[in-house]
Amino acid sequence: MSQISFRLSDVDLSDTENIARYVEVPSMQNGPLYRTMVPLSGTITDAQRDEITRWYIDMLKDAFQDRTESSLKAQHLNSNVPVGFCGWTIIKQNDKRVEAKEKSKKGSWLPGVIDVNAWVTLSGDLRVERNRDLENLDNICRLTFMAVNPKYQRQGIAPEGARLYEKFGFEIVGRVKTPYGAITSMLRPSRQ
Repeated sequence: MSQISFRLSDVDLSDTENIARYVEVPSMQNGPLYRTMVPLSGTITDAQRDEITRWYIDMLKDAFQDRTESSLKAQHLNSNVPVGFCGWTIIKQNDKRVEAKEKSKKGSWLPGVIDVNAWVTLSGDLRVERNRDLENLDNICRLTFMAVNPKYQRQGIAPEGARLYEKFGFEIVGRVKTPYGAITSMLRPSRQ
């Protein structure tokens, strides 16, 4: 298969809906986080799927408006529709903005099909894992979002899988197990 050419550009607030509909939700549907949150995902209605997408749109709008994170989108050269995106932030040890940001997001609405207890439990487990991994580290660049529409995966838009990250010096530092697979934490020491 030949590689398709893409262009990278900054994410604008106007990209939010297309990123949610064509990148984030399609790429997450088979992943352990999504399947834990929506355990009956194989049987949900179109209306429920649209409600989940609207929820992601709202969450991404919050993230893109926040401006504490940087983000880029990948677009096929012949289209204005994003096919991939990533976001990252710099975390400084004991930065209270991170804690305040997490608390502020807890008041948003939830789709009725979400298994709230499973999502809250997994979110707590992921937060504990992140804090354990980053303890005693400072000035960390943390990848917060990375998604590629399944139709465009494995075509040079973004890295996939632990083996590829390991080629770039990342090490597996932990895993959070879910009923649908593990979520892996990786870290690359500074190259100073």
